[in-house]
Amino acid sequence: MAKMRGLDSYVPSQDKNRKFFDGTRLGQIATLTTLPQFSYDRLVRRSSTIDAVWLNERRMPHSFFEVEHTTDIQNSLLKFVDLQDFNVKMYVVADIKRKAEFEHKLSFSAFKDLREGKRVKFMSYTNLIELYEEDMRRSTLDLII
Repeated sequence: MAKMRGLDSYVPSQDKNRKFFDGTRLGQIATLTTLPQFSYDRLVRRSSTIDAVWLNERRMPHSFFEVEHTTDIQNSLLKFVDLQDFNVKMYVVADIKRKAEFEHKLSFSAFKDLREGKRVKFMSYTNLIELYEEDMRRSTLDLII
């Protein structure tokens, strides 16, 4: 998806063999093998633990995606608090059944800035697949037109 939008993507080494919904390994989709040094070491290290990072043409973060299949959503929100000073889109991707949990955790006072600034959004697996399929259709149409 990132490549179709003119963005680079990074996936941490521990997630490179995880599979996307169509069976493609995430390492095959990522365009970068290392995360560019876009800021202070500690912030780049923190960003490198995010499940998927999209970067713009200046190698600055564009979007952060944390996929929460079984792990605690609060851990993702804590990462986003550390990185909230970047002008970046932040998403927690999970099963729609976990949206209430996301909203509950986001209501904690520790996440006030994320909540009030509407910095983090929930994206269901279904929404992610729909966006991917729409990007695929759009790229096919671009080839035809």
